[in-house]
Amino acid sequence: MPNFNATSFLEKLGLRATRPRQAIARILFADGHNRHVTAEWLAEEVSQQGEPVALATIYNTLHSLADAGALRMVRGTGQDNIVFDTYTQPHHHFLDEKTGELTDIPDGALSIDALPAAPEGRTIAGYDIVIRLR
Repeated sequence: MPNFNATSFLEKLGLRATRPRQAIARILFADGHNRHVTAEWLAEEVSQQGEPVALATIYNTLHSLADAGALRMVRGTGQDNIVFDTYTQPHHHFLDEKTGELTDIPDGALSIDALPAAPEGRTIAGYDIVIRLR
């Protein structure tokens, strides 16, 4: 995204453009590349750019961005952490069990013929498939 404006980006999502949020948004979205990040990785990146931010603030910001639709949370990676994905369109992942690296599975490369019925009183909101690699 040329000329990325973190303040405008955050405000369009309905989020206050605090300094920590702006630093996080620039790291995640300024170059327009899709990435998979953990809160710990992001805290290190923010710190290296001279904007040390408490890990709790990093987590809160990531969850706020996910709630606003700018990130997807990927669970089931076998790690204790949630991985946050900047690519928000429906897609699935390969997981390298040795390195923990997630790789997007291209859209349409995986097909599911049927899903089980949801328990009574519930509806399926979506599904994420993580294919583990060795």
